[in-house]
Amino acid sequence: MLDVNGLSIEVNGKRIVEESSFVVPRGKITSIIGESGSGKSMTVATLLGLLPAGAKATGQALYNGRNLITLSDKEMASIRKSAVFTIFQDAANSFNSSVKMGRQLYAFSGERTGATVAQFRMEMAVILADLGLSSDIFEQYPFELSGGMLQRCMIACALYVKPDLLIADEPTSALDMVLQKEFIKLLKRLNEELGTTILLITHDLDIVAEAAHEMVVMQQGVVVETGAVKQVFEQPQHSYTKRLLESRF
Repeated sequence: MLDVNGLSIEVNGKRIVEESSFVVPRGKITSIIGESGSGKSMTVATLLGLLPAGAKATGQALYNGRNLITLSDKEMASIRKSAVFTIFQDAANSFNSSVKMGRQLYAFSGERTGATVAQFRMEMAVILADLGLSSDIFEQYPFELSGGMLQRCMIACALYVKPDLLIADEPTSALDMVLQKEFIKLLKRLNEELGTTILLITHDLDIVAEAAHEMVVMQQGVVVETGAVKQVFEQPQHSYTKRLLESRF
């Protein structure tokens, strides 16, 4: 589904990612793991066409055969709307604190699919209930909900939209251990029940072990190892991967 070849990213002339290559197979959960500053989030920004000012990407990021790097802003916006759903690091930052959740959830999901507000509310209420959330949320503001509830709201939107590709960028870093496990369980459900391809960005090996099928290891802007999670965990090839695995225990 997603084939990245020779991806390099510069920010104000400084090379952040160097000739990175990896594959995200359809129907699988692939995790990119690496320490802070390894280039994970900048890689995601490139895939979404959301690089900051002063940043430039070269190489290929083929999504269903189309190079995301060379697409126009309009073409990228269309892909983000119709095929790709993104859950960012802190769900609280994804919502406007002064706007009720009902309107925002509709913008994230029902509006994207062309549903009427009435149709959306009826269908979303069922999804929310399945996630242990009341439709009373429609009338609440983001600051009235916990971080875990807000992340479940993002999962609800993904369940509603049924995206071709879900990108989750450090989605559990603001959650405690219990909520992390709950969130990962919901991601796996999305993958298993709907066949959603997921690209999961994390620095936590336990999350990789729990959720992912494939993994990509990044160090200082370079992809140093890729492979099936079981294979990499049992037979790591790169010294950095070995150190990461050793630090897990």
